[in-house]
Amino acid sequence: MKNLHYITFGLLFFACNVLHAEWPEKKASHFIVSGVPQYLAVNGLRIDFDIQQGESRNWWVISPYYFISGTAGDLYNLGGSEDYYDAYSYDNMYGWGLGISRRTYLSKTGTSEGIYLSYGATYKNYHLTGDDFIWVEYTGFDGLPYQHMDDISYSMNIHNMGGHAVLGWQLQIAPSWYMDFYLGLGIKYSQHYSPEHVTIKYNRGVNDYGYTGTHFVGGFRMGFGI
Repeated sequence: MKNLHYITFGLLFFACNVLHAEWPEKKASHFIVSGVPQYLAVNGLRIDFDIQQGESRNWWVISPYYFISGTAGDLYNLGGSEDYYDAYSYDNMYGWGLGISRRTYLSKTGTSEGIYLSYGATYKNYHLTGDDFIWVEYTGFDGLPYQHMDDISYSMNIHNMGGHAVLGWQLQIAPSWYMDFYLGLGIKYSQHYSPEHVTIKYNRGVNDYGYTGTHFVGGFRMGFGI
């Protein structure tokens, strides 16, 4: 989290400086590569590739994701120490994902900046492993499912699917450099699978790996266009 604050402050400082600098005339871009720094808060990395469709107002945005973390990096590990018992703790987590969005600028001509509407879908896959006391499910003699705590090595796969619609504003702050702010609504649905029948669900909040439900979508990007 501290690193995220430093990076965010640095990006904003950079943006303020370039906004006050004198630059040659701006030129529209047809391909933009952007970073989304807020994903560092959830142990992730997201890079957006914006591709204009011909000379139109319509763009495709392709967004690969990568996630990696240990227990100490868990956003929801509020204990802050190894002695604090956390049923959601894990030893390692890695994941990947892909998002595809359709973006349309509201201007009358093809452009790479201005107000836009965007909608799209994402898929993310997470793999977690651990060795700890954790809730597991078993079948009793009566054929009914029960839960108990057991000290085991376990693994879990989480499949997370989502959709979103946002309204945004992208501006060119210098030749080929862009900032983008967006806000909207989204929905996520997650499935948890564990060979050891672990029953923990990573559904503690909208930023958790296995969240299911509706949520607000918001953030900013910084990118370079050609």
